[in-house]
Amino acid sequence: MASQSGAQTAATNDSYAVSVGHDIAAGIAADVLEAGGNAVDAGVAASIALTVLHSEQVQFGGVAPILVYIAGENRYFSIEGAGRWPASTTPDYFREKHRGRIPQGISRTVVPAALDAWLTALARFGTMGFADLAAPAQALAADGFPAHDDLVSCSTQFERYYRRISDDNARIWLPNDAPVKPRQIFRLPDLANTIGILIDADRKASLKSGRAAGLQAVHDAFYKGEIADAMIRHVQACDGWLTHADLAAHRTPVVEATGADVFGGRLYTPGSWTQGPALSQALQILEATDISLHPRQSAEACHVMIEALKLALVDREAYYGDPDFIDVPMEALLSPAYAATRATLIDSAAAIQPLPPAGDVAERSTTTPSPATAPEEEAVSLDTSVAAVIDGAGNIFASTPSDPSFDGPVVPELGFVISTRGAQSYVDAEHPACLEAGKRPRVSAYPMIFRDANGRHIAGGGPGADLQLQAMVQVLTYHLAYDLSLTDATIAPRVFTHGVPASTEPHLSFAGKVVIEDELPEAMLTDLTALGHKASHGKASGIAKPSICLVASNQDGTLEAVGDPRRASGQRLKHGSSNGKAVG
Repeated sequence: MASQSGAQTAATNDSYAVSVGHDIAAGIAADVLEAGGNAVDAGVAASIALTVLHSEQVQFGGVAPILVYIAGENRYFSIEGAGRWPASTTPDYFREKHRGRIPQGISRTVVPAALDAWLTALARFGTMGFADLAAPAQALAADGFPAHDDLVSCSTQFERYYRRISDDNARIWLPNDAPVKPRQIFRLPDLANTIGILIDADRKASLKSGRAAGLQAVHDAFYKGEIADAMIRHVQACDGWLTHADLAAHRTPVVEATGADVFGGRLYTPGSWTQGPALSQALQILEATDISLHPRQSAEACHVMIEALKLALVDREAYYGDPDFIDVPMEALLSPAYAATRATLIDSAAAIQPLPPAGDVAERSTTTPSPATAPEEEAVSLDTSVAAVIDGAGNIFASTPSDPSFDGPVVPELGFVISTRGAQSYVDAEHPACLEAGKRPRVSAYPMIFRDANGRHIAGGGPGADLQLQAMVQVLTYHLAYDLSLTDATIAPRVFTHGVPASTEPHLSFAGKVVIEDELPEAMLTDLTALGHKASHGKASGIAKPSICLVASNQDGTLEAVGDPRRASGQRLKHGSSNGKAVG
């Protein structure tokens, strides 16, 4: 956990905007703001609550990429909430024992990073203690809440995974030995106890020595104390690699967010340890093509959108990985001049088959990804939720906490799965995201903050594994290039390419495959097919639906909170004038 410095307070919260992946968590964030907390306090409280409310896709022991904008400093920070491979990890194990695969289960486990990310955010930029912010989540875990559609869908869709991973996973997410039913009261007593231990540690230390000591005590209880002991006993029983030393060594970096010039503004994301910068690349390419010359959601516009996404994502595959281990030419990749060069590869009359080559921006060899064949084991998409907050002082918190409950064994004493983000690594030594001891997997989850030339901000993120980036590209393009409102841009039907290898093991891709949402006309399928795409109608199913949550500060001082109707979410908006609006 980083030391406390430069904590920012909101002088007043007579205005705020909140958009979160669950309505109860949105209410918790609003309560924190009403109590005088700032955006970071509220965002952390909502994120912790999501580990309960969205336990099917957000783990207390998972990842938590965070972006923070501090209005008083006019600076954008990335809190790099991702865990590293244990020190004993070797890719040779996967090459020799699993034919180059990273199988489901304990072998995917990396250091749990979310808690230290929240503590680091609070220490650097928050004003409140952990106990007050975590108490609502503990109560929800102990008392229960009515099961929502995402939980029901996940419990049903992945029933066989829960039963296969461990009896303890099945016990929690298949209560009464069956999938969760709608509105069934769902409880997580073991997780409630875990959070309670951390709350007690905070209160005892802060009462004696102050807020900073309380935050440190929470870190030590999780990464060095009885919770750490329980994690390591579990991992060892499952023949995993994680050790006490791995946990004790974990610290969350705080760095300047990665920025890129996009549509007359500046877009900020985490760095290349996520796929976030590919959002900037795709938007820059679309800007270079002047996509607004094509009628919105015409076959021509959708074709250009698909090709731009392919160009950005093949660069992701060629270059992105943990910058602590590899040299990522990010400045070159995010150059508008480079985007303009890449845009020249888009042929308005034909799709690039099967994929375009990666760009030539570094003195090392790259290859164009090849479509992967179907594996013996079904692929699992890791999923995500969102917490986005703007407070009365203009501070912004945007985060995409993540990790599923069906990809690794739950720690039965603790009620959470230790992050299985190792599934988003590669075994291929030539791949920039190849696994290595101490290296972070390149995670698909990322938040973003956009600032236009007038100082207006848009912040948020979305779930949906690789599709979340594609969804966000379209929302921002429709808003920035076609002048749709944020609401209309979020609701607008989307197109998705499945031709680039997925971030998650076994990294499947399907040459030329394009899916368009059902609201788009049948004629578009004919037109896209004529251009060389293998197009079909459909919607992403289950928890993979890329549902965007956004908050925005407008030039006139009003705020917006937008929720995507594709999945449930919660919005809260408070403003002194009647001009504020919330859309959910």
